[in-house]
Amino acid sequence: MKKRKKLFGKKGQLKIQEMSFMLIAVVLFFILAGLFAVSMIYSNLHKSATQIEEEKTYSAIMNLAGSAEFSCGKPNCIDADKLIALASEQSGVYKKFWSFSSLVIVTESGLNKKESEMIECTKGNYPDCDKIVVFDKNKDETIKKTFVALCRKESENNRIYDKCEIAKIWAGSERK
Repeated sequence: MKKRKKLFGKKGQLKIQEMSFMLIAVVLFFILAGLFAVSMIYSNLHKSATQIEEEKTYSAIMNLAGSAEFSCGKPNCIDADKLIALASEQSGVYKKFWSFSSLVIVTESGLNKKESEMIECTKGNYPDCDKIVVFDKNKDETIKKTFVALCRKESENNRIYDKCEIAKIWAGSERK
């Protein structure tokens, strides 16, 4: 019988195995590097989206005092009487009007209190309260704050005048 020639020698088989393992290792390395790059890009994209949402909320609350729903006719001034009417409105139309997840105005009396100690304003206890909640969607949110003038109509000695005090407006932007 003739001895059959082997197509590949043992050294050749070993080299083919080494080459195939190296190719698999290189492919796996590039897959892992690609997954890492995609996760980094996605993370940065997620942070950018959240940051843009926060900046949009901040710029909106800066202009909120000038909007017709809140303005008392003076720069950076909110009409507290309009605000109480909006806060007591039950249909929830204004929840969809702004892109905020919450909108709260803290009066001067509530500025030095913890949030749990503040008395929420209603038509019945206004103006002896600490915060006016226009709406709160109860979401995970980032709060942006700024100071405004909060004015309401008062009467003294049969004379009606605007009583203004400092207040802080809180607007929440939902975390993405």
